[in-house]
Amino acid sequence: MGGKTSCLHTLINPDKHVPNSHIHGITTAMVNRSDVPRMKDFIPILVRFIGSRQQIPGSPCLFIAHNARCFDVPFLIKEFRRCSMDIPYNYWFFDTCRLGRQWMKLNGSRQYSLEALSEHFGIESTKAAAHRAMPDVDLLTAIFEKMTIEMKLTVADILEKSFKASDINELVKSKKKS
Repeated sequence: MGGKTSCLHTLINPDKHVPNSHIHGITTAMVNRSDVPRMKDFIPILVRFIGSRQQIPGSPCLFIAHNARCFDVPFLIKEFRRCSMDIPYNYWFFDTCRLGRQWMKLNGSRQYSLEALSEHFGIESTKAAAHRAMPDVDLLTAIFEKMTIEMKLTVADILEKSFKASDINELVKSKKKS
């Protein structure tokens, strides 16, 4: 919530075979190169990038993702830990899956994928670019804007529905105890 919108995107070298190239168009040859950063090299760059754009140091930095709770945040937790780092306390996450599910249910649909939401809101998406970071970000940005306007959500509402990585860690711990 620092007030600046910035973009940082890159491919990441996983040092292994990339499956499902037919879905996302990323091949092993594209990423397993020395000039493509590995996650351990990229995470410190990401943290510095985000910190350099905050107007108020320590203020919440909100990440918005579709399926953040089940995919994006657990993935980031794992990668940060592999780098012997924790996700900074001021990184907050908002999962548009929950909001999309709620919105589409109110409108008589059980589908809440990015594609279904884009069709519902009349937002053009290019299926050819699906599952690539920037086209998905652009699509999600447009969907999120429409949903928050239609649902009359304020910044306070969005922050209330957001979570921190530590919330996921606590959920995992409680599931292990069960």
